[in-house]
Amino acid sequence: MNLLGNKILKDVSRSFYLSMRVLPRGMREPISLGYLLARASDTLADTVGLDAELRSEMLAGFQRALLSHDRGLWLERLAEEVIPRQQHEGEIILLQNLGGVFSWLDSLKEDTLTDVRAEGDSRYGEELQARQHMAILRLMENILCGQRLDIKRFELAGDFRFTLDTELEEYCYLVAGCVGEFWTEIGFISTERFAKVDAGQMNLWGANYGKGLQLINILRDLPNDLQEGRCYLPGVDLENHEQLMSEAARWRLRARDYLTDGSTYAAELKHRRTRMATALPGIIGKKTLDLLDQADWSKLQRGVKISRNQVYRAVWQAFWR
Repeated sequence: MNLLGNKILKDVSRSFYLSMRVLPRGMREPISLGYLLARASDTLADTVGLDAELRSEMLAGFQRALLSHDRGLWLERLAEEVIPRQQHEGEIILLQNLGGVFSWLDSLKEDTLTDVRAEGDSRYGEELQARQHMAILRLMENILCGQRLDIKRFELAGDFRFTLDTELEEYCYLVAGCVGEFWTEIGFISTERFAKVDAGQMNLWGANYGKGLQLINILRDLPNDLQEGRCYLPGVDLENHEQLMSEAARWRLRARDYLTDGSTYAAELKHRRTRMATALPGIIGKKTLDLLDQADWSKLQRGVKISRNQVYRAVWQAFWR
């Protein structure tokens, strides 16, 4: 793995870093790179105290920076207006090194490296990296679209509310479901023995898996989002906690269905280490849903999070998948 990415991954997400270490070598680098870019844009989108117009503008600049080497002015603005607002040390380090992360992305397109699938065939390695590069760009296009849409709806458009289930489904796809498709694409590109079924079916399960994980984040953060004037649950009265809890229960059922697709997805993977890395978020997600099922509004306000010991048990469960 790229040494810069190796260090930053440890700083921003130790659990994800552990998952990446068990992935096959061909998948490890592009997925780690995609994660860092997505985490950087997420940090930018969520920067507290930064004007919504500026965040939206910077996200648009992020998209341009992915496609062009002319990033100097955008990176200067990031350093002057965004990084000083950060509080998480790992995210500060990530944003400070974002120029290096962009260079890492460029290297997939520019360098000619052999792949584990075709040792000695530099032309194949170059083609492989070009496909990985395009997969990362497609991932980030979706994620950045979802992040900008979120800012536009909840901060720039006034009193926005979701009214249809399809609106929430769309949002979950843009910021997380597309990650399942990205994981699938990288898997089929980078390894010969990725899955037992075809890419179309794996894409469907993978997208649902990502949507389920995003729904868990939304359901867990419901009180905090309400305090910030956001509600992702469609058609609810924001003052009616009983209705909010009832709708949350409905969406928890949908999240469980999506995690079931995620479990099926993981079971169809051929490589044991890939199964482990893929299954782990779903196992943690199901344990979180169990806690949410038992939580009342007061408990939600205090925060719901599984314990460190439960995380360790989840790692052990994933290992034996």
